[in-house]
Amino acid sequence: MESHYDIIVIGGGSGGYAAAKKASDLGLNVAVIDGAKELGGLCILRGCMPTKALLESSNRMRAIREAEEFGIQASAPTLDLKAVRDRKSRLINEFQKWRVKGLNKGDFSLIRGSARFVSSHEVEVEGHGKLSAKYFIVATGSQEVIPPVPGLTESPFWTSDDIVTLPKVPESVVVVGTGAIGMESAFLFEGLGSKVTIISRSRPLLSGIEHSISEAMEKRCQDLGINIIFEKPLRQVDYQNEEFMLTLGEDEQISCEQLVMAVGRKPNIAGLELQKAGFPEGLRRLEIDSFCQSSQPHIFGVGDCSSPLAVVHLAVMQGEAAGENIAALLKDEAMTETWDPRLNMIGIFTDPEVVQLGLSDQEAKNAGYDPVSASYRFDDQGKGEIVGEKHGLVRLSADRTTGKILGASGMGPHVIDYAHTIMVALHQELSVADFLKIPSYHPTLGEIWTYVAEELLEELG
Repeated sequence: MESHYDIIVIGGGSGGYAAAKKASDLGLNVAVIDGAKELGGLCILRGCMPTKALLESSNRMRAIREAEEFGIQASAPTLDLKAVRDRKSRLINEFQKWRVKGLNKGDFSLIRGSARFVSSHEVEVEGHGKLSAKYFIVATGSQEVIPPVPGLTESPFWTSDDIVTLPKVPESVVVVGTGAIGMESAFLFEGLGSKVTIISRSRPLLSGIEHSISEAMEKRCQDLGINIIFEKPLRQVDYQNEEFMLTLGEDEQISCEQLVMAVGRKPNIAGLELQKAGFPEGLRRLEIDSFCQSSQPHIFGVGDCSSPLAVVHLAVMQGEAAGENIAALLKDEAMTETWDPRLNMIGIFTDPEVVQLGLSDQEAKNAGYDPVSASYRFDDQGKGEIVGEKHGLVRLSADRTTGKILGASGMGPHVIDYAHTIMVALHQELSVADFLKIPSYHPTLGEIWTYVAEELLEELG
């Protein structure tokens, strides 16, 4: 095994793999160091893919329960938990095989072990000694945040890692947290038949999502019987006789069979000893610029350990940009590849789904735009009425001066899928008028973007 490389990529998940593939395709001598127990990365093993596989089963159970609205009489569905787990495992095994093959067969060296910096241009890998490189790409992902709540660590609470194994379907579940993981966990267990309560530290329910969308999701939760407790943080956890007793706020107490902690994730960089590479002690995130370069010019960051938004498509964009930019620097050329925050996209796979992409109104104002927005409801749109969507809507914003589309959000059936229509508009920097020149098939759910665009064009005058 070589000991010196053009680039060492630390982490073989989506961002790290994209960086290594791009850099090696450009002819660079690259090594990928991955110390995880299993190759594949968070998305494939414990994140996007297994959770969506489980949610598909949950959504179908819910659809059967709601079938009467469509003139179908169906008996209460029963769950074969083993079959659900087996289906998820079959899918994940195939996804993992594809990634492992890419890592093992790529035109780069794969080194198994945990890395830590010992100097500015050297890392030490357990079992492999010291390795050096001209440049480094840190792609170590994220890890769950476990808050210091008295009694929590002594209890058998679940995190998202536990949920993907789906040990059981509890009668009652309390979910702490209202981000993507928290909301998807709540809908997973509600669909499978649990009585669900969500603990939200603040209101609105979905922080970082436009208020009208958050309000629509709150109404959907009410329809399903999902209880939401606002502004009463978890203060104490007691676990006895296979039951959780939770103290909220000052003195409110609720009980449940299972507690799920989903308060967020943090960059997984603590074990890298980045201070030995020139960074300050206690670094919480590897901050990067639009070129993915950190404050140490030879160290780049991609994915959850660096990105303001922990989503796969940004990690891949950043990984490819980092690989291309390092290739340019090695040829004494200027960096040109950037990741574009205008192309941010958040999807929450509840039922119905929630999406937000591009710039929020506040972000648009901060960037110097004058945003104008319009919204349109699914219960006033042909296909939306046909599928029975009661609360969903979409929202579109554009710059008052240029008419250029700035961002969008929505809650509706499969809305994440057809939000890519707006992603194309953002990428191509289309105006609302230009967007409306693109025909939409009727009747479709995605057609709703043209309805809201027509409303927005009137607002723009």
